[in-house]
Amino acid sequence: MGIKMALVDFKYFSPALGMQTALTIILPENTQGIGVGGLQEKSDAPIPALYLLHGTSDDQTIWQRRTSIERYVAEKRLAVVMMTTHLGAYTNQQYGFRYFDFVAKEVPEVCARYFNLSRERGGKFVAGLSMGGYGALKIGLALPEEFSVVGALSAGCDRLGILPEAVRAVPDIATLRANRAQFSPADYDRGMQFFLNFGSPAEFEQNDADNLFRLAEKAKAGGAALPKLILRCGTEDTLALGPNRRFKAHLDALGIACDYAEFPGTHSWAFWDEHIQYVLENLPV
Repeated sequence: MGIKMALVDFKYFSPALGMQTALTIILPENTQGIGVGGLQEKSDAPIPALYLLHGTSDDQTIWQRRTSIERYVAEKRLAVVMMTTHLGAYTNQQYGFRYFDFVAKEVPEVCARYFNLSRERGGKFVAGLSMGGYGALKIGLALPEEFSVVGALSAGCDRLGILPEAVRAVPDIATLRANRAQFSPADYDRGMQFFLNFGSPAEFEQNDADNLFRLAEKAKAGGAALPKLILRCGTEDTLALGPNRRFKAHLDALGIACDYAEFPGTHSWAFWDEHIQYVLENLPV
């Protein structure tokens, strides 16, 4: 039957965001095994935690709704914490909210206080799909002393690469707004979201906090031990395959090790449901 699990819908006021927010948490009973008479003994040891990030257009409930994540962790003493940054890309937005601080710093501390989840690097892991894969890589490379394993499925490694061509030459958000009629609604919306998150394309290219290629260079130069990086992408994934290959080549050039593999599949829940299981198998729990 596995470890007893609870599904917690947890709401609290987030100082980083300045508003109420919600977490969905798969929480194991805090036990250390079978005791006398078959009873489980309570453990005071903190519970290892996977911080699991969603992709574009989803929220903190999506992994629970579209995969069997709860069943996959049923045999593990592991909490799974899911939150939302809406379309904020796990970034301290140029114009908006401090989503990076919220996910990477505040949420683990809140979960440690309320649920006895681990504060130790060896008991903290982060993973995600698509935009969430980008967020997981960013968090792991920016805070290598805080997270020991990163899982990135079909990661949106190159945020600039998916920006519509019509928007790439726009120098600032004011120009984008002033010339709205020149863009299709879809290009304008995607361009506006990029500017809100990262500023202009020119600013993003030099940004070593949000541009994964620059961030990897910074992480390598910093000399700290980096998390184990697990990257998986589908060979029919027309959105993510090219950026994943470019990022893998960049990591290789920097001498940063990663567990990278491609498998048949598209940018889909069928692929993510299958390969999150490999990430879970590689967590030291």
